[in-house]
Amino acid sequence: MPRRQAENTEKKNQKERRVMSQKERVDLIEVDLLDMCKYILSKWVFILIGMVVFAGAGFGYAKVKSKTEYSSKMQVYVTVPKTSDKVLIRDDAGALVYDYARLIDSDIITKEIAKDTKISKEKIKDALSAEQIDGTRILEIRVKSKNKKYTEKISKKVLQVFQKVVTKSLGKSEPIIINKPSKIKEEASMSTKKTIILGAVLGAAIIIMISFVVYMTQLFKKTEGNSITEG
Repeated sequence: MPRRQAENTEKKNQKERRVMSQKERVDLIEVDLLDMCKYILSKWVFILIGMVVFAGAGFGYAKVKSKTEYSSKMQVYVTVPKTSDKVLIRDDAGALVYDYARLIDSDIITKEIAKDTKISKEKIKDALSAEQIDGTRILEIRVKSKNKKYTEKISKKVLQVFQKVVTKSLGKSEPIIINKPSKIKEEASMSTKKTIILGAVLGAAIIIMISFVVYMTQLFKKTEGNSITEG
């Protein structure tokens, strides 16, 4: 009986030790997780290097991939024949602005511009766009192309052709030109600044993630080693 009691007591003690070992293991992980931020911040040099490297890569990518585009814009004021119904005038004008915005890159206009500029209709269509300005009767027409000469030629002809189509082909009142084609403006298709910032953020995130993985690997190895020693 004393021997059996001793065996039972030993088994009970071993079970308690295993329970304590698991509890200590959990406590260790919890304590180490609290220190994780300190560990990651201690790698600030590597994080900084990662930011610089990836920001440089972003700068190089932007320089290689970014293309210069040339743009010009102009504005017309859409009018309708006078009637005694003022509400009808306002509604008709607003509807016409919307219609004209869809008309600007249609075949009836691009075909006419192509005849005078010797530029293909497809390229003219890609270069042209228009939109209504904040619910007004003002229609803003934009010309954008990677070819500066194309932008210049299309900008010079689009208003003339647009007015001709509106008055002669559609029989509507002639839109009033309120802003002639602006000077050709150069702009990059990709923002170098944004690409650099994105690269820096990505570089920092990658180094932080690597640091986290290394930290957790070391932590679990340490915890596993303590568990084997206690067993």
